[in-house]
Amino acid sequence: MSNLQIHWKTPPSSWSLKGTEAHVWAAALDISSELLCAYAKTLSGNERERARRFHFERDQKHFIAGRGTLRAILGSYLKMQPAGLQFEYGPRGKPMVAKIEDNPTLHFNLAHSDGLLVVAVTEHCSIGVDVERVRLMEQADDLVERFFSPNEAKKLRGLPVHQRTRAFFNLWTRKEACLKATGDGIAERLHEIAVSFLPDEPVRVLNAFSDTEPATAVWTLAELSPAEEYAAAIAAAAPRLDLSCWRWSQ
Repeated sequence: MSNLQIHWKTPPSSWSLKGTEAHVWAAALDISSELLCAYAKTLSGNERERARRFHFERDQKHFIAGRGTLRAILGSYLKMQPAGLQFEYGPRGKPMVAKIEDNPTLHFNLAHSDGLLVVAVTEHCSIGVDVERVRLMEQADDLVERFFSPNEAKKLRGLPVHQRTRAFFNLWTRKEACLKATGDGIAERLHEIAVSFLPDEPVRVLNAFSDTEPATAVWTLAELSPAEEYAAAIAAAAPRLDLSCWRWSQ
């Protein structure tokens, strides 16, 4: 079982999505063997095969827990058994719920890092979410030079050492959330979007895909704080998202 302390509260006894609402759920991936077994039974044959391909047992268990939790969450919105859900995938591999007659289109995205899963759900628009455990990375300077703009690199280097790591993960998760909202690959377009990331700076998109994508003014970007020592963000190419953040009860 997990010792992870999720900050968010459990949801009210009844909840549903309306209009511009978006719900974000946080869940631990280290779960009991009984629950893991129950989740495994809800997975598709393809998902079970993907789980078997992981070399390390912990990664295999986290994949099963993550997909099982995702199915449980989405099933609760669609009033379906988790095992009955079918997924389709975009050109870059972004998962979508296969269209179900009489059910609204459900947009969702998920991310996980070091035992923590985050799932965002809305009927409003395509969304992206990302989470990373904040940690020292030996290759951080190389990633900055490769994926970030010279101005972003300069700002990061100008921060005190004790603030630099958090700022790096703020920048990374916010950019990735935006790219996941559009379904784009990270490596190809990470440099095309600019977001705020410095300490105490308002969270916002500064510049985004001006040639072919929605203009900066219509983007919503928000910081998420699901647990201590994790950086997370949610993004949508829409002017508004009304967020509720909850802990999923396993």
